[in-house]
Amino acid sequence: MAFNNQNNDASTSPTGSMSMSDNMYNSHHSQLLSSSISSLSSPTTAARQSSSHISKTYRQSSQLFLTRRMPEALSTILPLVTPPTPGLGESAETVAENEPAPVAQASRSTRIKVWSLYLTILNGILELEPDEGKDSFGTQEYRALCHKVREGDIWEEVVRNGYHGIEGNVDADVVINL
Repeated sequence: MAFNNQNNDASTSPTGSMSMSDNMYNSHHSQLLSSSISSLSSPTTAARQSSSHISKTYRQSSQLFLTRRMPEALSTILPLVTPPTPGLGESAETVAENEPAPVAQASRSTRIKVWSLYLTILNGILELEPDEGKDSFGTQEYRALCHKVREGDIWEEVVRNGYHGIEGNVDADVVINL
């Protein structure tokens, strides 16, 4: 079988090599393609970094919980289960409606682990002796945490911050822990 070595492309010279303008054209397209590929992979990289941050924070909080350092465990996990702080001119309700807590973007298994740990920490705080709780958190904060758990306000917080306000989307394993 014979191959036709003739190239009908006007951009190549008779010797088959490309002209300088063709090389610049291809170089430009190569750079565009490269930047497009990197921009497409950026969300994946950001998601991986976010997932890694959530996992590290979860592990740190669980270690603090296991060593009975309740205030530190709670303050470590709170940024994962609360929406970002409002900016200038935004109310906390507006931010909560528009942007969920970071855990809402996590995988299902990570989301369940984080919410379960948060609920377990709150339960551990509730089970502290009143004097120990007041010493650890301060009287007002300890009472507010106990009230939130006992009155069921925690359910609203989970639904709002982690599941875009849709009760039916709450993972069954999280519901069981409530």
